[in-house]
Amino acid sequence: MPLRVSEVRVPVDGGDEVLLARALRKAGLNDEDVTSLEVVRRSIDRRRAEPVFSFTVDLHLADESRGCVAAHGVERVAAPSPPEIPMGEEPLEHPPVVVGTGPAGMFAALYLAQRGFRPIVLERGDRMNHRVAKIRDLNRDGALDPESNYLFGEGGAGTFSDGKLTSRSKDPRARWVLREFRDRSGVPSVTWDHRPHLGSDRVRTVVGRIRQEILSLGGEIRFRCRVDRLRLRDGRVTGVVTSAGDVPAAVVVLAPGHSARDLYRALHQQEVAMVPKAFQLGFRVEHPQSWVDTRVWGRFAGKPELGPADYRLAVKARGAGVYSFCMCPGGEIIPAISDVGHMNTNGMSWSSRATGFANSGLVTTLEPESFPGEGPLAGVSWQERLEAHAAALAGGGLAVPAQRLQDWIQGRPSDSLPSTSCRTGLVPAPLRSVVPEQVDRLVRDVMGGIERQMPGFLQEEALLVGPESRSSAPVRLVRDPRSLESPGTEGLLPVGEGAGYAGGIVSAAVDGLRAAEVIVARYRA
Repeated sequence: MPLRVSEVRVPVDGGDEVLLARALRKAGLNDEDVTSLEVVRRSIDRRRAEPVFSFTVDLHLADESRGCVAAHGVERVAAPSPPEIPMGEEPLEHPPVVVGTGPAGMFAALYLAQRGFRPIVLERGDRMNHRVAKIRDLNRDGALDPESNYLFGEGGAGTFSDGKLTSRSKDPRARWVLREFRDRSGVPSVTWDHRPHLGSDRVRTVVGRIRQEILSLGGEIRFRCRVDRLRLRDGRVTGVVTSAGDVPAAVVVLAPGHSARDLYRALHQQEVAMVPKAFQLGFRVEHPQSWVDTRVWGRFAGKPELGPADYRLAVKARGAGVYSFCMCPGGEIIPAISDVGHMNTNGMSWSSRATGFANSGLVTTLEPESFPGEGPLAGVSWQERLEAHAAALAGGGLAVPAQRLQDWIQGRPSDSLPSTSCRTGLVPAPLRSVVPEQVDRLVRDVMGGIERQMPGFLQEEALLVGPESRSSAPVRLVRDPRSLESPGTEGLLPVGEGAGYAGGIVSAAVDGLRAAEVIVARYRA
């Protein structure tokens, strides 16, 4: 049983020897008492003038009776192991079907395959290498494939995001997910960094390796296979209707992602239970990364141990909050869309985080009571109208509507735009009209507070683009909290961000795992 030592503070350039020495001193141990040191957690303390690393480590002891457990921040710990789910007895006539290869679908399929269930995975877009080629064409030529783009295709929308694996979940499944990412990416810090980051290129590698394991265990993955609706009989799933034909199924794990609007509408027509859900709306802002580094790290800016700096902002005005979302150090702005008639922005980054720009969403939360229209898809329709207006402002192509941040605040047009990371280009446009008036006014009202939190934020080179409208799904597919089944649609298990139950790569993967465990506990392979 190792000795866990918390709050071990180490200078940015301290190195492993300083970490070991300070952990030993805090635990009252000598070098010979310890066989190895394992990093459990590392965060950066920015509260003082100079940033320092704060570690939690496990010291593995030659003699487990040694160590000063009475000291503050020192305790003995046992490594938690997730319980093994016993397999059920109920027969399953057809292999379970998993819809979508984002984190929820991918990890549901992986666990099912590992337990011998041979899932059939249906993905509307292309496998990874073909999807990457389609995105390359999009950025270079403006050629947009509606089924394979920044939103759809193997890995889901999260593959082309910042590649963060941040999770506050205490669920032991989250640790299992992080270990899977660590082992398949070869990046040890995934399991212990306070804000673990892989980047799109490494996420793609992980996705490919998970696909290979699912196939090696007898699973099947069908690409360019869009699910259009369910086959139902007497309130029970009997299969799915796809763009490539029918697939029989008694159990369907539905993980379509937050942009599967066509499927939302089909399910609504089939009376699958759903309700409107709050979602986030706003803009995306971009600055030179060098300015962010200097503002956050001070004289330590440029230190490779720290990497590009990020930031978190949260400001309230008139009882509502605006906060940063999906902040991408060294990242790029992308048009996260599946057709040229709509415009939505997002940010992504590679593992190197080397574009020289930093971008972040600036969003507020809209509750269903504020949605124009009625019904569970009112938020979806609202998103579509806002995105269509933004696309029209930009001329209907893939260029992103943009304005200098200062010009947007002052309500004046931008005669020129600063340099940007956005590969599809920018079009000067009056951004006050791309979001509802109350959202625009709120975000403008908090700018003074943001400037006080981060002086220089409102600089001349700051760029605003928008709208940022798909940070989460505006609809939730109702499910039972224990069985995870949709009420009135037996055999349908909605999961992940697209079903309204997760917010990020790790939480979506955990939600998919939960559904897989439900299937394993009920049926036999």
